[in-house]
Amino acid sequence: MGWMQLLILLGAGAAAGFVAGLAGIGGGVLFTPVLLVYFQQIGIAPALVPKLTIGSGLACTFIAALASARYQYRAGAVTPRIARWVGGSSALAVTLVTGLVTTQPWYDATVFQTVFASLLLIVAVRMMTASTPAPEGDPARSASASPAPWRRPTLFGIGSAAGAVATAAGVGGGIVLVPAYHRLLRLPIHRAVGTSSATIVLISAAGMASYAALGWRADVPATALGYVDARALLLALPALGTARLGVWTAHRLPTRPLRLLFAALAAFVALRMLYGALLA
Repeated sequence: MGWMQLLILLGAGAAAGFVAGLAGIGGGVLFTPVLLVYFQQIGIAPALVPKLTIGSGLACTFIAALASARYQYRAGAVTPRIARWVGGSSALAVTLVTGLVTTQPWYDATVFQTVFASLLLIVAVRMMTASTPAPEGDPARSASASPAPWRRPTLFGIGSAAGAVATAAGVGGGIVLVPAYHRLLRLPIHRAVGTSSATIVLISAAGMASYAALGWRADVPATALGYVDARALLLALPALGTARLGVWTAHRLPTRPLRLLFAALAAFVALRMLYGALLA
């Protein structure tokens, strides 16, 4: 591995950790495209690239979400009961979608890039249109803070959707969780972000375990356990520190400029991946 590749992996990991803490989306939207390019450049067999990318991306997401959830919990922005129910209910979707991705030959790099790019565009739109939280003491904030009833079928539906997205695209499912928590369950945006981070810990752990198990007998690199490659740690470890900075920023500074900047980055990466998929 060259110095340039190492610096790119470490830098992308640091950025993903910050995004995970800031927006509660796990960081997979940055981990996954970097891993995709990395595995392609080092000569991984094309049929293995999407599987290794998703499995390794979920491992990175698990580490970043774990750090982010810890800091969010300390800040009082996590509702554990919701995180447990939604995270636990995603297990079935995680298992089914992982089996689909790892056993069907049509789910190749082109299909994966199209799925992931579409997801990124949704992330970009959500980032650009997300409302700015009202300040403490604002009557509007107090009115919106009344949670909706937490019915189990609703939580199961949220968990199933998030689990399916996570294991098809190698992300944590926060693109489903944050708006669902904020709009369906009427959690304040900071609590929606914090609870999303905690939920992603459970979803990404289940997805990572599924990819490792289903790839146990596959012809993978020596550095991989199933479809989870240990080299992804170069992305995940820097995220441990920057996740705290992301949480700090989310709770203390205006986040709209940062959201718009990230939305522009997500849109650029999505369009670049769609272009690559069309040329494949």
